[in-house]
Amino acid sequence: MEGSSWNQSRAEPSPGFPEPTPRAETSLAGPEARFTISVLAEKTGTPVPTIHHYRHLGLLPEVTEVASNRFLYDERHVEALNVIHLLREQRNLSLESIREVLPELLAFSREGEFSPDTWDEVIVAYLERSGPAVVSARLVTTAREAFAQHGYAGVNVADICSAADVAKGTFYRYFDSKEAIFLAAARSTVEAVGEQLDELPAPMSEPQAIEKLQLLLGPLAPLLLEVATGELRHQPNLVGVVGVITAGLASRVVPRLRTRGKAARPAARRVVDAALVGLLRPTLDSATTSQSPSS
Repeated sequence: MEGSSWNQSRAEPSPGFPEPTPRAETSLAGPEARFTISVLAEKTGTPVPTIHHYRHLGLLPEVTEVASNRFLYDERHVEALNVIHLLREQRNLSLESIREVLPELLAFSREGEFSPDTWDEVIVAYLERSGPAVVSARLVTTAREAFAQHGYAGVNVADICSAADVAKGTFYRYFDSKEAIFLAAARSTVEAVGEQLDELPAPMSEPQAIEKLQLLLGPLAPLLLEVATGELRHQPNLVGVVGVITAGLASRVVPRLRTRGKAARPAARRVVDAALVGLLRPTLDSATTSQSPSS
């Protein structure tokens, strides 16, 4: 996929956005006020490393450069970050999908035509244009969050389809059963957590990485626990899934660590093992006890 037009050279204005005019940092009053990244982070509740990550992905409009490695932001960036949050939290879109649909949503917003109906029309049109991969990813993201919140028994296919705005018939084009999408949702934790890891500053020590990873895995712990206990009970479809998740997470941790070279991968594996054990041990111990014969 081609990069966003927002990542083009400053010599060519980004479509839909007026090219920012360089000005002194002290001239920050008025409707076109510009401010530092720390102010932008405060206005939107977005961590500075995340803002940098979104800029790197081409999700944000061009910035005003006032000095070497010194940039100013404006209300366009506030608006873009707020819409990104909504798209991720309410529509379960990936960052790649957001990069595609965001310019159109912001264009409607600037024209005063932004409404829930417009939102739905744009999202549905995007899904139709983008093809099967996006629909499948949307279903998996929605399922992952549903299983993490309500458990396998508390979710049915109709729930997933409703939350994902996908017809039930469409669901069965991609997944044979609830069991199939549960397995896909479990495996998708690697990419979901990996995206958040990419937003963290590097390098981190092993203890710092363990703490951060546990925080990121926390909301997904119920889903991971079901996978782990299912594997303990030798459910055929779940055998080996924990190992796949562990290996995948380790590969995403490697670039965030202070350790480099040949020692990086073993260090990343220690981080993942420690984080998962901290989350899963209580339930795993309980499951093991319940399967042991009474003395």
